[in-house]
Amino acid sequence: MRRTLFAPILALLALAACHDSATAPITTPTGNLRFVSGVHGSVNVLVDGTPVLTNVALGGYAGAGVAAGSHTITFQKVGGGTSAGQVFTLSGTGRALVVGTEAAGVLSANVLLDTNAVVPAGATKLRVMHSASAANPISIWRTQPDYGTMIRVQFPFHYNDVSPYLQSTVGDWRVMVSSENNTPASVPMPDTLANSGVIPVTSGSSKTVVVVDGATAGSVKIVVVEP
Repeated sequence: MRRTLFAPILALLALAACHDSATAPITTPTGNLRFVSGVHGSVNVLVDGTPVLTNVALGGYAGAGVAAGSHTITFQKVGGGTSAGQVFTLSGTGRALVVGTEAAGVLSANVLLDTNAVVPAGATKLRVMHSASAANPISIWRTQPDYGTMIRVQFPFHYNDVSPYLQSTVGDWRVMVSSENNTPASVPMPDTLANSGVIPVTSGSSKTVVVVDGATAGSVKIVVVEP
């Protein structure tokens, strides 16, 4: 008699144990890695030695999901060398922007931190990075929603420089590149080497603009990164 009473109880306990394990999956938060290539040719991007992006061309912009935590990023030029490793930390809902550059045959992975990236409601922000290694000296200009005349982002603007986040009201930005005119004064642009076109930015958000080499010698290209 006791055996018939205990058997259903043991069966119910076993089912409860199976149910508990099925409803408690182990998950790993995933952030977003964004990569912009300023390298002539194609590159493969590796995180902790594992390829996450392949054949990213000059001026290419690609993204991949990466587990939250600390990682080391490198990239390999197809048929060429490998960059030194750069460490970055990604939160479960965060984004990391890495710009690959090459100067004098040296490949570098440049991790851009989002310092001062918090944007108040009713405002927008934009920053610019100069990653055009083969370009002659250039100036980088912008208009912003509350100022429609072209003004320099900063002066001088050297290769691998990154501007601070610039803040304005909600609306359209524009970034343009010109030849350098060797004066810090606010003067008209001498020429136009590249034009981003309208860059709409919504309330409380930001965007990053990366200037890289173009396909032809001496030309430049503008890459707008979200955000």
